[in-house]
Amino acid sequence: EPTAPSPEFVQPKPYSVELEPGKSQPFCDGSHRGSGINPVRFTVDQKKTYYLCGCKISDTKPFCDGTHRKEKGVAKYNEYLLKSNTKLKAEVERLRTTQIAL
Repeated sequence: EPTAPSPEFVQPKPYSVELEPGKSQPFCDGSHRGSGINPVRFTVDQKKTYYLCGCKISDTKPFCDGTHRKEKGVAKYNEYLLKSNTKLKAEVERLRTTQIAL
C-alpha cells in the first residue's frame, strides 16, 4: 500500500508571524499543487504574533508545539542535513568534473 506524501522539513524552528483575522494565509505559493500534499487551512481570532511550524512535524499544525526540539524533530533535522549535504557533495563533484573537462 503506497504511503501518503509528507512535507519536506524546512527549518528547525518556528516562523514568527504577525497575523490578524480576515487576512489570507501566509507562505502559500501553490507549489504543493499536484504533490498530494494539501495546505493546512486555519483562521485566527485575534491580531497577534503566532508561531507557525517550520519543521513540518508538529502535532498541532500549523502551529509550533516544540516537536523540533524533541527526539523526533532532531532526527528529522539530521535527515534533512544529510540529504542537503549529499546534494551539495554531488554538485561539488559535478563542478569539479566540469572544470577538469574544460
